[in-house]
Amino acid sequence: MTPQQIEYVLLVAQLRSFSKAAQKLYITQPSLSKYIINIERQLGTEIFDRSTTPISLTAAGEAYVATARQIKAAQDDLANRIADMQNLRAGTLKIGASTFRTSYMLARSISQFCREHAGVEVSIADNNSENLKEMLRAGQIDLLISTGSFDPKYFDVEPLATEQLYAAVPAAAPVNGQLADWQLSWEDIRSRSERFLRAKPVDLSRLRDVPFILPQQEEFNEEVMQRSFIAFGGLPEPALRVRTIDAAFSFVVSGFGMTLIPDTMIHFGNYAAHPVFYALEPAHAQRQICLVMRRSSYVSKAAAAYCLTLKRLVEIGTWRIL
Repeated sequence: MTPQQIEYVLLVAQLRSFSKAAQKLYITQPSLSKYIINIERQLGTEIFDRSTTPISLTAAGEAYVATARQIKAAQDDLANRIADMQNLRAGTLKIGASTFRTSYMLARSISQFCREHAGVEVSIADNNSENLKEMLRAGQIDLLISTGSFDPKYFDVEPLATEQLYAAVPAAAPVNGQLADWQLSWEDIRSRSERFLRAKPVDLSRLRDVPFILPQQEEFNEEVMQRSFIAFGGLPEPALRVRTIDAAFSFVVSGFGMTLIPDTMIHFGNYAAHPVFYALEPAHAQRQICLVMRRSSYVSKAAAAYCLTLKRLVEIGTWRIL
């Protein structure tokens, strides 16, 4: 397989369309189709099943693409090794993260890294966790920032920090008057005030009269929320379902109802108004944010340097102001 063959076949397989792939490659669709047909003739079998809409891979195509990805990963590793010899004056860094992690965690560390290593081209793959795992295994990204579980057979996982969920309740909600001793402000959490350090977990059953907003975002879905309510009779019936945790928080600020949000969002968010926050039982409302890499794979100097930058910022308070 030549690099061009790998590039063309992988792009068609990804987009499942000759016309879309041709646009990305800046060539005509007939030229691309002819190129793929020539590869298939050399192989003596078809790579793509053109009878389906969109097109799909044949069994031979699946094997070809799997091998092509391995070769491309090896080529990328070689390119990174060569770039490393230039002391990070060139090279690439591909980071995988969810939309939420990209928005609230990565900006500061990537900005710092780019200031220190201006010659390294950084890209972010914004996707769901399952797709990002596959991309990491295939060598399409260098590292992944995520929560969740990872098979140690394929991944090396290093905890970065603990993320804590808080109940966010509209400031004007009547229930706040009954829970004054448990209340925390945005500034209490950001500055880790004495009130924050003394805060006790709230009994979530006392908030059941406040309409509950349930986000559908992968990292903050129903299963995640359910764990925090496990000791209080289960998750309340949602009064509103929204796609993202950002949308849920916006409805809290507007006074619609309550939701659970991570302290990552509290520390990084820049909002004109703030709700009232309540601490939750750590055993049910904490999880690890992890740095994930492929097991036994070559770690480029760019990836290693970024990891050091990220860890350094975590230590001095990337999302906790100490």
